[in-house]
Amino acid sequence: MSYLNRGIVKLAVIMMIGFSLLFSLPVVLKAHCDRVNGPVAKAARKALETEKLKPASIWVGEKQEAELKAKFENSLKAYREGGPGREVAEKYFMSEAVRLHRAAEGMAFTGLKPASELSLDLEIAEKARETGDVQPVIDLLSEELAREVEKWFNKTRQAKQKMETEESLEAGREWADAYVKYIIYVHKLYQKIKAGPPHGVGETH
Repeated sequence: MSYLNRGIVKLAVIMMIGFSLLFSLPVVLKAHCDRVNGPVAKAARKALETEKLKPASIWVGEKQEAELKAKFENSLKAYREGGPGREVAEKYFMSEAVRLHRAAEGMAFTGLKPASELSLDLEIAEKARETGDVQPVIDLLSEELAREVEKWFNKTRQAKQKMETEESLEAGREWADAYVKYIIYVHKLYQKIKAGPPHGVGETH
Protein backbone atom coordinates (compact mmCIF):
# COMPACT_ATOMS: atom_id res chain seq x y z
CA MET A 1 0.00 0.00 0.00
CA SER A 2 1.42 3.39 -1.03
CA TYR A 3 1.95 6.29 1.34
CA LEU A 4 -0.93 8.12 -0.34
CA ASN A 5 -3.34 5.21 0.08
CA ARG A 6 -2.29 4.62 3.71
CA GLY A 7 -2.88 8.31 4.40
CA ILE A 8 -6.32 8.18 2.81
CA VAL A 9 -7.35 5.08 4.76
CA LYS A 10 -6.13 6.60 8.03
CA LEU A 11 -7.96 9.84 7.34
CA ALA A 12 -11.14 7.94 6.45
CA VAL A 13 -11.05 5.99 9.71
CA ILE A 14 -10.53 9.16 11.75
CA MET A 15 -13.36 10.93 9.96
CA MET A 16 -15.72 8.00 10.38
CA ILE A 17 -15.10 8.02 14.12
CA GLY A 18 -15.66 11.75 14.20
CA PHE A 19 -18.90 11.50 12.25
CA SER A 20 -20.09 8.68 14.49
CA LEU A 21 -19.56 10.85 17.54
CA LEU A 22 -21.25 13.78 15.86
CA PHE A 23 -24.34 11.80 14.94
CA SER A 24 -24.51 10.23 18.39
CA LEU A 25 -24.85 13.59 20.13
CA PRO A 26 -28.38 14.62 21.15
CA VAL A 27 -29.86 16.91 18.55
CA VAL A 28 -32.03 19.82 19.70
CA LEU A 29 -34.88 19.99 17.23
CA LYS A 30 -37.44 22.71 16.96
CA ALA A 31 -40.22 21.13 18.99
CA HIS A 32 -43.72 21.13 17.57
CA CYS A 33 -45.39 20.67 20.94
CA ASP A 34 -43.88 23.57 22.90
CA ARG A 35 -45.62 26.33 20.90
CA VAL A 36 -48.66 28.36 21.88
CA ASN A 37 -50.31 27.05 18.72
CA GLY A 38 -49.06 23.50 19.28
CA PRO A 39 -51.37 20.57 20.08
CA VAL A 40 -50.58 20.45 23.81
CA ALA A 41 -51.21 24.15 24.43
CA LYS A 42 -54.42 23.97 22.41
CA ALA A 43 -55.53 20.99 24.47
CA ALA A 44 -54.78 22.88 27.69
CA ARG A 45 -56.88 25.81 26.50
CA LYS A 46 -59.73 23.49 25.61
CA ALA A 47 -59.53 21.86 29.04
CA LEU A 48 -60.08 25.22 30.70
CA GLU A 49 -62.86 26.19 28.30
CA THR A 50 -64.77 22.95 28.87
CA GLU A 51 -63.68 22.57 32.49
CA LYS A 52 -62.68 19.01 31.70
CA LEU A 53 -59.08 17.87 32.17
CA LYS A 54 -59.11 14.97 29.69
CA PRO A 55 -58.07 16.99 26.58
CA ALA A 56 -54.85 17.92 28.37
CA SER A 57 -54.28 14.75 30.40
CA ILE A 58 -53.86 12.56 27.31
CA TRP A 59 -50.61 14.46 26.58
CA VAL A 60 -48.88 13.37 29.80
CA GLY A 61 -47.96 10.07 31.40
CA GLU A 62 -49.13 8.55 34.67
CA LYS A 63 -46.18 10.09 36.54
CA GLN A 64 -47.28 13.60 35.56
CA GLU A 65 -51.03 13.10 35.91
CA ALA A 66 -51.43 14.16 39.55
CA GLU A 67 -49.37 17.32 39.11
CA LEU A 68 -51.27 18.25 35.96
CA LYS A 69 -54.57 17.84 37.81
CA ALA A 70 -53.40 20.11 40.63
CA LYS A 71 -52.21 22.77 38.16
CA PHE A 72 -55.54 22.51 36.33
CA GLU A 73 -57.66 22.95 39.44
CA ASN A 74 -55.67 26.00 40.56
CA SER A 75 -55.77 27.55 37.11
CA LEU A 76 -59.47 26.85 36.66
CA LYS A 77 -60.34 28.89 39.75
CA ALA A 78 -58.68 32.00 38.34
CA TYR A 79 -59.98 31.25 34.85
CA ARG A 80 -63.59 31.20 36.06
CA GLU A 81 -63.23 34.62 37.68
CA GLY A 82 -62.54 36.21 34.32
CA GLY A 83 -60.86 39.59 33.89
CA PRO A 84 -57.07 39.91 33.61
CA GLY A 85 -56.60 36.81 35.72
CA ARG A 86 -58.30 34.68 33.08
CA GLU A 87 -55.54 35.25 30.50
CA VAL A 88 -52.82 34.73 33.11
CA ALA A 89 -54.41 31.46 34.22
CA GLU A 90 -54.69 30.27 30.64
CA LYS A 91 -51.06 30.99 29.80
CA TYR A 92 -49.91 29.45 33.06
CA PHE A 93 -51.81 26.20 32.54
CA MET A 94 -50.75 26.00 28.90
CA SER A 95 -47.13 26.37 29.98
CA GLU A 96 -47.45 23.79 32.74
CA ALA A 97 -49.20 21.33 30.46
CA VAL A 98 -46.41 21.62 27.92
CA ARG A 99 -43.76 21.29 30.64
CA LEU A 100 -45.31 18.09 31.95
CA HIS A 101 -45.76 16.78 28.42
CA ARG A 102 -42.06 17.32 27.76
CA ALA A 103 -41.28 15.54 31.03
CA ALA A 104 -43.38 12.59 29.87
CA GLU A 105 -41.31 12.53 26.68
CA GLY A 106 -38.12 12.65 28.70
CA MET A 107 -37.24 15.97 27.08
CA ALA A 108 -36.14 19.30 28.51
CA PHE A 109 -38.59 22.19 28.78
CA THR A 110 -37.30 25.67 27.94
CA GLY A 111 -40.52 27.60 28.19
CA LEU A 112 -43.67 28.02 26.14
CA LYS A 113 -42.72 29.41 22.73
CA PRO A 114 -44.64 31.93 20.61
CA ALA A 115 -46.86 30.67 17.83
CA SER A 116 -45.08 29.81 14.60
CA GLU A 117 -45.84 28.26 11.23
CA LEU A 118 -45.24 24.57 10.83
CA SER A 119 -42.31 23.39 8.77
CA LEU A 120 -43.25 21.72 5.49
CA ASP A 121 -42.79 18.19 6.81
CA LEU A 122 -44.95 18.77 9.88
CA GLU A 123 -47.59 20.61 7.87
CA ILE A 124 -47.92 17.67 5.47
CA ALA A 125 -47.83 15.16 8.34
CA GLU A 126 -50.61 17.00 10.18
CA LYS A 127 -52.74 17.31 7.03
CA ALA A 128 -52.32 13.59 6.38
CA ARG A 129 -53.53 12.86 9.90
CA GLU A 130 -56.62 14.97 9.29
CA THR A 131 -57.44 13.59 5.85
CA GLY A 132 -56.45 9.98 6.51
CA ASP A 133 -54.21 9.94 3.43
CA VAL A 134 -50.55 9.27 4.28
CA GLN A 135 -49.33 9.15 0.67
CA PRO A 136 -48.25 12.84 0.60
CA VAL A 137 -45.99 12.15 3.59
CA ILE A 138 -44.47 9.12 1.88
CA ASP A 139 -43.97 11.10 -1.32
CA LEU A 140 -42.27 13.98 0.51
CA LEU A 141 -39.87 11.71 2.40
CA SER A 142 -39.15 9.53 -0.62
CA GLU A 143 -38.33 12.50 -2.85
CA GLU A 144 -36.15 14.15 -0.21
CA LEU A 145 -34.37 10.90 0.59
CA ALA A 146 -33.67 10.15 -3.07
CA ARG A 147 -32.40 13.68 -3.68
CA GLU A 148 -30.02 13.70 -0.71
CA VAL A 149 -28.65 10.18 -1.17
CA GLU A 150 -28.03 10.85 -4.85
CA LYS A 151 -26.24 14.09 -3.97
CA TRP A 152 -23.78 12.42 -1.59
CA PHE A 153 -23.37 9.45 -3.94
CA ASN A 154 -22.46 11.73 -6.86
CA LYS A 155 -20.02 13.70 -4.72
CA THR A 156 -18.23 10.43 -3.92
CA ARG A 157 -18.00 9.38 -7.56
CA GLN A 158 -16.79 12.80 -8.67
CA ALA A 159 -14.15 12.86 -5.93
CA LYS A 160 -12.96 9.38 -6.91
CA GLN A 161 -12.59 10.38 -10.57
CA LYS A 162 -10.62 13.46 -9.54
CA MET A 163 -8.35 11.40 -7.27
CA GLU A 164 -7.65 8.86 -10.02
CA THR A 165 -6.91 11.64 -12.51
CA GLU A 166 -4.75 13.90 -10.35
CA GLU A 167 -3.18 11.31 -8.01
CA SER A 168 -2.51 14.04 -5.45
CA LEU A 169 -2.80 13.90 -1.66
CA GLU A 170 -5.31 16.76 -1.71
CA ALA A 171 -7.54 14.94 -4.20
CA GLY A 172 -7.23 11.78 -2.11
CA ARG A 173 -8.37 13.62 0.98
CA GLU A 174 -11.32 15.10 -0.90
CA TRP A 175 -12.34 11.57 -1.88
CA ALA A 176 -11.95 10.29 1.67
CA ASP A 177 -14.12 13.14 2.94
CA ALA A 178 -16.82 12.48 0.32
CA TYR A 179 -16.67 8.73 0.94
CA VAL A 180 -17.10 9.05 4.70
CA LYS A 181 -20.00 11.49 4.37
CA TYR A 182 -21.80 9.24 1.91
CA ILE A 183 -21.33 6.04 3.92
CA ILE A 184 -22.21 7.64 7.26
CA TYR A 185 -25.24 9.38 5.78
CA VAL A 186 -26.66 6.12 4.41
CA HIS A 187 -25.77 4.16 7.55
CA LYS A 188 -27.30 6.66 9.97
CA LEU A 189 -30.44 7.01 7.87
CA TYR A 190 -30.88 3.25 7.92
CA GLN A 191 -30.37 3.13 11.69
CA LYS A 192 -32.89 5.93 12.24
CA ILE A 193 -35.47 4.18 10.06
CA LYS A 194 -35.04 0.89 11.93
CA ALA A 195 -35.02 2.57 15.36
CA GLY A 196 -38.40 4.28 14.99
CA PRO A 197 -39.47 7.41 16.95
CA PRO A 198 -36.94 8.56 19.58
CA HIS A 199 -39.62 9.13 22.22
CA GLY A 200 -43.33 9.13 22.96
CA VAL A 201 -45.46 10.14 25.94
CA GLY A 202 -44.79 8.34 29.20
CA GLU A 203 -43.82 5.08 27.55
CA THR A 204 -41.05 2.65 28.41
CA HIS A 205 -38.23 2.59 25.83
